[in-house]
Amino acid sequence: MTADLYEESQYATRNMHSVWRDLRKSDGLQPQRTPDGQEFLAALRYSDVREILGDHKAFSSAYSTMLTVRGDGDVAAGAAIHLTDPPLHSGIKQHFTPLMTVQATQRLQQGITDRMAELFETVRGRETFDFCEAMITLPMTITGLLMGIPQQEWAVTGRATVRAMGGVDTDRSEYQRRFDLFEAHTTIMSVLGGVLEDSPPADSVSGRCPATAQVVGDTDRDVPLLNAYAFLMGANPTVPQTINQTLILLAGDDELWSWFARQEETDQRFIDEALRWASPVNHVLRRATADTVIAGTEVPEGALVSAWIGSANRDEEVFADPFRFIPDRSPNRHLAFGLGVHRCIGQHVAALGMRIFFDLWRKNVRSVSLDGDPRHLISNFLNGVTCLPLAVTWK
Repeated sequence: MTADLYEESQYATRNMHSVWRDLRKSDGLQPQRTPDGQEFLAALRYSDVREILGDHKAFSSAYSTMLTVRGDGDVAAGAAIHLTDPPLHSGIKQHFTPLMTVQATQRLQQGITDRMAELFETVRGRETFDFCEAMITLPMTITGLLMGIPQQEWAVTGRATVRAMGGVDTDRSEYQRRFDLFEAHTTIMSVLGGVLEDSPPADSVSGRCPATAQVVGDTDRDVPLLNAYAFLMGANPTVPQTINQTLILLAGDDELWSWFARQEETDQRFIDEALRWASPVNHVLRRATADTVIAGTEVPEGALVSAWIGSANRDEEVFADPFRFIPDRSPNRHLAFGLGVHRCIGQHVAALGMRIFFDLWRKNVRSVSLDGDPRHLISNFLNGVTCLPLAVTWK
């Protein structure tokens, strides 16, 4: 019987890479079913995931990107940048692209470095601490000003974005989980609503969100708010969860730490390998727009297809020694940022933020080890860590 990829609790306690590896040996896409009976197909191999993500005409994003959101689709479907297809997607994207180019990103470097260095000072000297809690504002040091969110809102916003991804830690009941989700979404919408009402800077993401209302032309929904939410939720999980997963590795591998400590600076190869290794987004969902065939599997029009990025990034057919972290791996055709028209618009900002973090970590930390077992999110979407106890020796 095919393994159940939807069941969320296993993602907090089980090594899903061994499950995905076994499924990659099977032919075609894997038939799956959600607890409420919704059927979907799962693509596990790199080639299949790449084909699905690269073909927006056959596999639409204008429904939902998460398996946990089904029914009539996401409330932002057809309005938010990640839940639209060209040409509408292109019309929305053009308003934000100038903020995310390589050149624009380079101008952010000093500000990000200064804010992140200030955050480091809040934990300097502490021999043991929970990295997740102590660094809750880490992603906001990178994206906070770019989003146009006031600094006093960074802590609550950073915490809420992880909760809103649908994940919780294993200590929470199902009732508490649902309450957490409601509270997280409400918090984020309240913060972003306030930001939009206060006329944010024109060179911020929030400042450009009002222009999306005219592009979409939907007067029944708050399109600027939906797009501000989409950008925040796209930006905040990737960076911290990639860092979390990489720190777990660095804390437990003396050879890798020794290599890391000898480097003068963090280059893009290390960042790409961290992204491949962490694959912070386990899967993305697409819906078939017409009858088609993938890997010999017939995919009927309207079928839901989940593309498992976490599996694709360890595919033995593409990556040599895929279950080993090779810090200078090259080439590295990972799919952590997606592919095609929906490839992450903020990839340059995210990569810069991670390089700055690892440079600061190397500069400030002499050694690091785990001070307990990390705790992981209950989520089939986000490969997240909720608690990362570290023991640190500072320079």
